[in-house]
Amino acid sequence: MMHARPRMSATLLGVALLLPAVSAAAEAEAKLAPEALLRHIDEKMSFASDYKGVVRMFETKKDGTKRALEVNVYRREKTRELLFVSTQPAHLAGQGYLRIGRNLWEYDPGTGAWRRTTQRTNVLTTFACETDFDRSRLAEDYTAADEGLETVSGVAYRKLLLTAKDPNGTVPFALLRLWVDPQNNIVKRVGYAPSGKSLRTDIVRSYQRFKDPVSQQQVLHYREVLETDDQQGSQMLVRYEEVELAPLDANIFTKAWLESRMR
Repeated sequence: MMHARPRMSATLLGVALLLPAVSAAAEAEAKLAPEALLRHIDEKMSFASDYKGVVRMFETKKDGTKRALEVNVYRREKTRELLFVSTQPAHLAGQGYLRIGRNLWEYDPGTGAWRRTTQRTNVLTTFACETDFDRSRLAEDYTAADEGLETVSGVAYRKLLLTAKDPNGTVPFALLRLWVDPQNNIVKRVGYAPSGKSLRTDIVRSYQRFKDPVSQQQVLHYREVLETDDQQGSQMLVRYEEVELAPLDANIFTKAWLESRMR
């Protein structure tokens, strides 16, 4: 249930050993109020430049079945434009999702048809959703409450409980719990249904840094995240690779561009 204390120690200990690629040598950051902390996380994970990258997902189902998926992601944050399209496996190649305004459209390359879908929808026959390919928008979507500290292996992780500002809106989880390290980086997040049932658990295994060519600021981006479907028991190792920060053609964010890839 939402307020049950998760079995954290073993998991966070693993995180504590894996994450320091970003945080070990850094000084602890100032303690921010919960709402300010959400804005801080969003800001340091936002690119002023256009973004292009490849997301590789390695799925293992509860019965041991494995498969690999690859998705190309294109993003323009100043206008909230987003397009992601599957390139592997072959039977999903060309299946794409285009966000126009606040509407998300799904493209079926087999029929050439578009249909409107929602940001809550699982995509590409996985338990991934649109937010896995978008930038962090925590402060826009949630209010936050402090839940104190949890210390593992000498590291005090701050816990926050987030509640969706619009429970009927577009966020995939009505409730979200975050564990944040002393450098204000998310190391774990759990998404819940409105009932408090745990739906998905993500462990952020490592981050990568980039210098944004537009803002000239250092920007943080996920490198590897281990995601678990808490209901089905499936897991996905998600790697964010081949990131390029450079201007993108406006035509990419159109239905015609995605359709042309399949001709």
